[in-house]
Amino acid sequence: MPDIRFIFCSWGLALLLLAGCATRAPLPGPAAESAWLAHRAALQALTHWQVQGRVAVRAGEEGWNAHFDWQQQGEDYRIRLRGPFGQGAVELHGNAGGVWLKHSDRPEVFARDPETLLERETGWRLPVAGLSAWLRGLPVAELHADYQWDAHGALVEINQDGWHIDYARYQQNGALRLPVRVRLERDALQVRFVIDSWQTS
Repeated sequence: MPDIRFIFCSWGLALLLLAGCATRAPLPGPAAESAWLAHRAALQALTHWQVQGRVAVRAGEEGWNAHFDWQQQGEDYRIRLRGPFGQGAVELHGNAGGVWLKHSDRPEVFARDPETLLERETGWRLPVAGLSAWLRGLPVAELHADYQWDAHGALVEINQDGWHIDYARYQQNGALRLPVRVRLERDALQVRFVIDSWQTS
């Protein structure tokens, strides 16, 4: 007659193994990599788009919230922030040659670098140059990056230029899966985007 203790131990071991298999997420395989390469090519071809939503920025005990509207037409972009910094609306528009910043009640000012200009005028530094790629779910092409994709070929995280970018949620937009929850962190600075709408045509 089989030892009852052996039977119980065997069943217990089997249940533990099954539990472990049930809770461990599968690693993306070759199919996921192929999906990522196709997804990346489609996103890189997306050069004219508009996104609207909300952004929250925090550094230590300080922070602000704003509604934002980002329009990208090739290299040209226009970013409107409504309600940040306690100063009303702020608008950035520019391209690779430089950027203009305008407050709702002041003349425009110009600089070659958008991050430096934004920090000088508002006291906050945001990675404007990288965001046109990161908001779409892409690493910046010209910079080294470590990143990971999911089983569907969409990125779940990027580490690039000192920033850690997490993608918590995507939404289908036509043939594309586009981010709708994005979190960026660098040192003590945290930036969270909640995207309400994407327009890709």
